[in-house]
Amino acid sequence: MELEFRRVVFFGRSAAECLEMYGLAPAQWLGASVLDCPGGPGSLAAVLGEVGLDVTAVDPWYGASPECLDRQARGDIALAMEQIAAADHLAAGFDLKAYRTEKHRALEAFLADYGRRPQRYVQAALPVLPFADASFDLVLSGHLLFSYAPLDVGGLMPTGGFDFAWHRRAIAELMRVCRREVRIYPAHTLQGLARRHPYAEALLAELPAGWAGRFQPSRYVQGHIGSTEGLHLERLTPA
Repeated sequence: MELEFRRVVFFGRSAAECLEMYGLAPAQWLGASVLDCPGGPGSLAAVLGEVGLDVTAVDPWYGASPECLDRQARGDIALAMEQIAAADHLAAGFDLKAYRTEKHRALEAFLADYGRRPQRYVQAALPVLPFADASFDLVLSGHLLFSYAPLDVGGLMPTGGFDFAWHRRAIAELMRVCRREVRIYPAHTLQGLARRHPYAEALLAELPAGWAGRFQPSRYVQGHIGSTEGLHLERLTPA
């Protein structure tokens, strides 16, 4: 069975997972401004804020009540777990129970921070963000680009999905609001043996002047067999 979703699920990761996804060492970014886009019901923004980073998270679900977000996230966690458990290409030894537990812990940490610091969480969605040019030193984007591309190019959406034109606009917007680095994960397909996503390869080849990019191996494992790379983009000229 292939992984398939007919909409973007409200499904978050723990801060520990995100640090592995992005190859991120918070100590190297102390005092920096960071955008988590989309933040989902994950704990990254809360944890980065605790260690001294100026963090903003965006998601189309933000602005809803904590009760609504809790209900939506728990339903989507259950939906995702059903899909992952039935997937044909799940890595041997992948601990689905521990994976589920980590998602619920991330949700609880998110909800606590969402209640304490609502100003950190902004309702917004790619490909249009409500921020000025070069607003953030570091922009992070996980499990949206490439993940929700159409099924026939290795994404999760059997009908519709974010096409190549949408991805081009989304990456341009992430670069627009960034002063230094954009890190995106995953940059691989989510069907069968994971490989570099064709959209990621094409977009890397057409970066505008003043930017450089590379595929970056990741230690993060979500049960996929094959590539675990992200896409890292760096601004070469001052914003």
